[in-house]
Amino acid sequence: MRIKTKSKADAKTKKQLISEINSLRKRVARFEKLESILKRKDEELKECVRGLEERVESRTAAERIINKQLHSEIEERKKLESELFKTKQFLENIVNGITEQIMLISKDFKILWANKTFLEQFNCKMEDLAGNYCYAVTHNRKSPCQAPYDACPIAKVLEKGIPVKEVHTHYGPRGESLSEVSAYPIKDEKGQVVEFVHIARNIKETKP
Repeated sequence: MRIKTKSKADAKTKKQLISEINSLRKRVARFEKLESILKRKDEELKECVRGLEERVESRTAAERIINKQLHSEIEERKKLESELFKTKQFLENIVNGITEQIMLISKDFKILWANKTFLEQFNCKMEDLAGNYCYAVTHNRKSPCQAPYDACPIAKVLEKGIPVKEVHTHYGPRGESLSEVSAYPIKDEKGQVVEFVHIARNIKETKP
C-alpha cells in the first residue's frame, strides 16, 4: 500500500517537473524572441545613427563650402568697396579742383552734392546743403526760377531731356554774380531723367 502511494507521488512530482520544464522552455523561447527583436531594433538604431551622422557630415561639408563662398564674396565685396571709395575720392579730387561751381541736383530741385568751389562761393558746408533746394541757396527764392528774369536750366532739361545752357543771376554772401549755367541730364536705364549736373561759371560779380 505504501509502495503505491510513493509511486503516485513520484509520478506527480515528475509531471510537475515536466510542466515546469515546458514552462521554462516557453519563457526561454520568449526571451530568445525578445532578444532577437532587441537585436533587430539595435541594428535599426545603429543604421539610423549612421544615417544621421552621414547627414550631419554632409551638411557640415555643405556649410563649410557655403561659408568659404560667403567669405570669398565678403572679401570680394570689401575689395570692390575699397576700389569704389578710391575711385570716388579720385573723382571728387578732380571735381573739387575745377574752378566752376558744380552741383548734383535731384529731380525735385534738391542739392545732393556740391564741389569745393560752390561751397566757397556760397560760404557753406556740404551738411548745410542737405535737403536744401538749389533755388533757395543760389537765388534766395521759395520756388524754382522762372523766365524771363532767371530762366531755370533744370526746368528746361526736364522739358527737353537734353543739355541746356542759360545766363542768369546768382545771389550769395559775396553779392550778386552773373553766371553762365550749364545743366546736363542724368538718365536711368529706361531713359528717364532722374538727376542733373549743374555747372555755373561766374561771368561778372557785383558787390552789394
